[in-house]
Amino acid sequence: MKLCLPVALTAPLLFSALPALADPVSGSDARGQLFHPERVEVVRYDAQGLSDQEVQILASVAQGQKYYAAVAFAPADGLMSEATVMAANHHTVAAAREAAMAECETRRSAAGNCVIVMEVRPASWEARDLQLSADATEAVGNDYPARGPAAFAASASTGLWGLGVGEGAGERALAACATGNEASETEAADCAVVIAD
Repeated sequence: MKLCLPVALTAPLLFSALPALADPVSGSDARGQLFHPERVEVVRYDAQGLSDQEVQILASVAQGQKYYAAVAFAPADGLMSEATVMAANHHTVAAAREAAMAECETRRSAAGNCVIVMEVRPASWEARDLQLSADATEAVGNDYPARGPAAFAASASTGLWGLGVGEGAGERALAACATGNEASETEAADCAVVIAD
């Protein structure tokens, strides 16, 4: 999701790598690789053009977001411009960065470039083979069955995901991922099964 600080929240845009369709992991392996869905850390980058107070405001907003998230802003436009964007609840920090930068670049004035000033990632983050958004991680923990056919699909470009259970679980997961949910106006064309049993 993108948050145009401080007011609007919309759907995510761009992509980063997730395991390919041929490389899904089992549910038990996935649970071992995923982070706690509610514990986050905020990483700050030195950005000229922000006061200490503005950095604190951004950090406060970022601390309440779901990982993976990134904040981009255009220093020439200032913090309170429509070019200040947070992309949140992506499957990797790289995807959140790409989404925030792309949206910031489309909204900024003609002067200057956008920069990433903060990232939100899981607490004690380290690179892992499987990374999912906080919402997807929570769904795997709560809804992915311990037994029987099941599959979980994720879209690197949108942050959408889907769960399929029973016969045809993979196809069901892909279909659920592709169409999103009631709260999302986004559809995904790049869904891939990342967990399968």
